[in-house]
Amino acid sequence: MKTTLLTFLFMLCTLFVQAQQSTPVRYDSQVDGNWNNPSTWTIISGDGPGVSRFPAPGANNVVNVTTNVRLNIDYDVSGRNGALSIFPNGSLVDGGNRTLTLGEQTGGPSDRLNVQARSNRTLALDLYKINFIKTDALIYANINVSSCVTFVVSNDITLTATFTIGGNLINDQGNSSINKGQQKAGNLVVAGKILGYNNANQIRQFINTNYTEGPVALDCNAAPLPVELSSFTAAYDNNQVNLRWITASEKNSADFTVERSFNGETFTEVAKVAAAGTSSARREYAATDLGMRKGLNYYRLKQTDLDGTFSYTQVIPVQVGSVKQQLQAYGDNGNLNIVLQTEAALQTLRVFDNMGRMVYTENLTSPTTGLVTRQIPVTGINNRQMYIVQVVTSEGVLSGKFLIAK
Repeated sequence: MKTTLLTFLFMLCTLFVQAQQSTPVRYDSQVDGNWNNPSTWTIISGDGPGVSRFPAPGANNVVNVTTNVRLNIDYDVSGRNGALSIFPNGSLVDGGNRTLTLGEQTGGPSDRLNVQARSNRTLALDLYKINFIKTDALIYANINVSSCVTFVVSNDITLTATFTIGGNLINDQGNSSINKGQQKAGNLVVAGKILGYNNANQIRQFINTNYTEGPVALDCNAAPLPVELSSFTAAYDNNQVNLRWITASEKNSADFTVERSFNGETFTEVAKVAAAGTSSARREYAATDLGMRKGLNYYRLKQTDLDGTFSYTQVIPVQVGSVKQQLQAYGDNGNLNIVLQTEAALQTLRVFDNMGRMVYTENLTSPTTGLVTRQIPVTGINNRQMYIVQVVTSEGVLSGKFLIAK
């Protein structure tokens, strides 16, 4: 009798655990934020003891993204009923080279991923990597993957928008398929190559001519550049310096800081401009400096990521006001940068190190006036070092000693 009762209790416990494991937990995003931040989510159903306050990888979760969420952990859509839906007013963007994996479906036919259509052309998904593993997906809005996408075993993807892949599309095994759905509007753009086994051609043909493919396979492990800067300019006009820069794309970019120097060595902050964060579209930025001085001013742009890392652009010299003749030099990234402002014709330019050895010489065959700049690679700028710059113009010789530090 005692044995029978214990067996019965054990069966009840087993059934209870199985029921708990088969019951999905539904999470809806309620505010913009990181994926692993509990404040980003609210639990709609399936809550109970031991349930994670945010959608944990590999769990039986039904996740609805209705705000702007950053995927700052690798996440697996798995479990019997696991699913991920991106609603028209939500987006899921990369939070640091993370991977979204859509695992094999075990609970019968269902869509692991559902990217709902939206009226505008903004990206619903903008991630680093996506793995499709024997799964169904509906993609009705534009999505972007900056690295590679992998198909493993059979996948059935319905695509009615543009799917842009910055790396390769790898058909690892199985008979995966992509179809255009009833709208017949799917478009696939692959910067690398479509690779895989003998059915890779089927993927190429799924939309006939509605796909593009790059000339060579790309490195799937190469991290994308945080910011692709197209230009950075600075110009003096109407008693102010106007600074403008353009980005072709951004990845987890927090802000831009304009910095100014009067000697090319010590820089101070002039302006800070919030960045787009993550964007594959062209972005234009501008700032104004009213605190410049007469003569040469030097500007550089500092770009800071969401994780606090930063990088600098090259330094740009700007002449404020008129000057007959002025010579400056500064060090930057292992280079000696020479800036000459002259109304006379420049004829010869020479650079000597602190031992008197000539490290650079240039004879100009045609007269050059105005603002003249040169960037000369030199060694020894890791520490402070003296350089002598000598210029010969039509009005005489101008020279200066410059103590350069990296």
